[in-house]
Amino acid sequence: MDTVSGSVGAGATTTAALPALPNISSPFPTLSFFTLSTLISWPSLATVFVLYVVLCRSLRFRNEKALLRRYKYTDRASVAGMSNDDASEIMRNLIVYEFPKLYHTSLQFAIFKTYGFETMSRLIVATKSFSDPGTAPKRYEDTVILFHQFQLNPPTSDLCIRSISRMNTLHDKYKKAGRISNADFLYTLSVCVTEPIKFINKFEWRKLNDLEVNAVGCHWKSIGDAMHIQYKGYLSKDSWKDGIEFVEDITAWAKSYEIEAMKPAKTNRPPADALMDLLLFHVPSVARPFVEEVATVLMGARVRDAFYYPEPSLLAAWTAYTAMIVRQFVLRHLWLPRFGEKKIFTGPDPDSGRLQHLNYLVQPYYQSGTFWNRWGPEAWLTRILGGNVPGSGGEKLIPQGFLFEDIGPAATMGKNKAEMADWEQRLKKERPSGCPFSTA
Repeated sequence: MDTVSGSVGAGATTTAALPALPNISSPFPTLSFFTLSTLISWPSLATVFVLYVVLCRSLRFRNEKALLRRYKYTDRASVAGMSNDDASEIMRNLIVYEFPKLYHTSLQFAIFKTYGFETMSRLIVATKSFSDPGTAPKRYEDTVILFHQFQLNPPTSDLCIRSISRMNTLHDKYKKAGRISNADFLYTLSVCVTEPIKFINKFEWRKLNDLEVNAVGCHWKSIGDAMHIQYKGYLSKDSWKDGIEFVEDITAWAKSYEIEAMKPAKTNRPPADALMDLLLFHVPSVARPFVEEVATVLMGARVRDAFYYPEPSLLAAWTAYTAMIVRQFVLRHLWLPRFGEKKIFTGPDPDSGRLQHLNYLVQPYYQSGTFWNRWGPEAWLTRILGGNVPGSGGEKLIPQGFLFEDIGPAATMGKNKAEMADWEQRLKKERPSGCPFSTA
């Protein structure tokens, strides 16, 4: 019999018998394969990893394949005649499903490029709306809202037409005064075409297919038409067989125009610095100089020189491109695709017609201070980074949401309604739902 000994008192010993444990057999069969040591073994982990990669791979391209099947794309000839409605749907797919982050980032860098021309930067500095830290956050959000509204809504919808009407109304007085030229408008349109294509093809988990490039060309040609931008005398053609040909033509013109007119100028720097401050608002001050240097890598030398930004270090260049390559690899092979669209706006309020903007960069304009918006996971991260959460700015940030007449500088808020109405009537007649090249 087993025994144990222990001391009791001073020097005394005692021996106690341990009772035998009953032999209890489990009612379940023993599965030796599922032991802890087996589950965490390298072969098992490798199997799980391979199965996960296969799952990611099998699902990653399903949205693109479904898109190609839906629009019956087989070759270049099959995209000719794409309707404006179809182009809008394909564009929406790029923005809210396939490439939401990098598409948005590419347009931020597109804005930088427009500041590299003295004709545009001089006006921005004079009006102060984009270059003043006090007004720049709202003007940035307003620009994002207008762009998203006419990219995410059908081309003949009220929301799309009202967003273009507001944009045209805000531009009209500068256009009539000759302070914004047709070349300025055309170049701004061009970077909306070229930058998303360039960024996605260079840094995303897949390149755009011809169907998507054609949609980009169709969409922005239609927006240019709605802005009454003139192509003749600027682009090499004044009619195009499809959106791809338009993309190629406007890309070639933009490159030559940059060589001709994008030059260093003192007025270029203030709006560039103001935009950089917005984009890097949440970056800790200790890391700010290096992160800004990384951002200038992605600008390219010509744009960087236009702002008098210094040449970035080799470390900054390595960091920028390594980060993008790693992101590209992870998304393509190790990341499950998005199963739901990225929400950017609420629908119009049934009583007021106001819309909530669900994303913001610095100040939470047009977003209500609900419990979730103020205390949800994203809000906590924003607080930790020193940012502002919805409801923190009071009525100044218009938490009830926006009407299109609210968009623009403070002096124009709620004004120019008659001019907007005129544009709406014109666009309702002019905006095509069919192919934007059919009457070119």
